[in-house]
Amino acid sequence: MKRLLSLLAVSAFSCAFSQSFGVKGGVNISTINTDGWDDTNTKIGYYAGLYMHAPVNSVFAIQPELIFNSVGAKYSAGKTSHTLTLDYIAMPIMFQFELIPQFYLEAGPQMGFLISNKDKFESGDKTTTITDKDRFNSFDLSLGLGAGVKIQNSLKLTARYLAGFSDISKNGETSLENDNKLRNSGFQIGIQYGF
Repeated sequence: MKRLLSLLAVSAFSCAFSQSFGVKGGVNISTINTDGWDDTNTKIGYYAGLYMHAPVNSVFAIQPELIFNSVGAKYSAGKTSHTLTLDYIAMPIMFQFELIPQFYLEAGPQMGFLISNKDKFESGDKTTTITDKDRFNSFDLSLGLGAGVKIQNSLKLTARYLAGFSDISKNGETSLENDNKLRNSGFQIGIQYGF
């Protein structure tokens, strides 16, 4: 019994001190999934933030993150083009599996909190910008699926797909339809550097 307790104590101690921290950032290629907007195109944005990497054993790790995430979409309605930008403080919690050395797969939830938005409408020479955060839900829930490859000891190249579960429009209202749900989705491609 004493050996078992000693082994558990050593394991917990080693896990607590094997955590590492780092920074990450890259490009978002995002859109909004809905049936209500015709000709929806992707929007290029960016993300940047911090992470903590906590190995549980040699093949499994948990990686909570805190990132600034700029997403949105572009679409056309008649002669008007519309660019919607939504900025979130996002908190992904990714569960990572290193199946072979230098390469891992990951999955986990991401919670996002809306901090700002911008609607830009362009029609001919006229441009109108609206910043009304009350039209959107302040909370967004997504599922992240991704992979990463170690380039150097502390540097990794990462890719992640985010599929939104939440309707981002408040009360189901959008500028075009009232009943269609709007969900964020997109790819993230970037790097992360550990200390």
